[in-house]
Amino acid sequence: MDKTLVILGILTLALIAVTAGMVILSAPAAETPSGMPPAPGNPAVPNDPTTPYGIRNEALTIAKQFVMDDPTFRFDGMAETLRIELNESSDPVIATVDFTSRQAGYGDRTGMMLAQVLTPHVCVLKISHGQVLSAVMDGKWDMISQKEINK
Repeated sequence: MDKTLVILGILTLALIAVTAGMVILSAPAAETPSGMPPAPGNPAVPNDPTTPYGIRNEALTIAKQFVMDDPTFRFDGMAETLRIELNESSDPVIATVDFTSRQAGYGDRTGMMLAQVLTPHVCVLKISHGQVLSAVMDGKWDMISQKEINK
């Protein structure tokens, strides 16, 4: 009986400590740790879309979510192979996203005969003001219209 109470007490204290830590970590930082306002170009809130750092984070998030929501990736994309590079010096921002899928082809291929071969894909996305303006996979597949590009 005494051991049970001691164990329950320890677990309760651990839960309180974890909860307090989560509350502290989730509080937004309004100032730098020194209490001074942040230097220009070094925002206290890194996702501020008015700063270069915020634009980068926004573009990374949009590119990752767009590709992960794409039917080709959802069908058989391998999340552990996803890699994103940004060219922020252009407007719109260009995101190049690489990933590997487990079968050949594009889009939702449910019910199709598929070659069981690891297939690398390169997606080029143009992002401006929080919107994907264009998205092309392997230079052949329009990820927005989900159609092959006729050249």
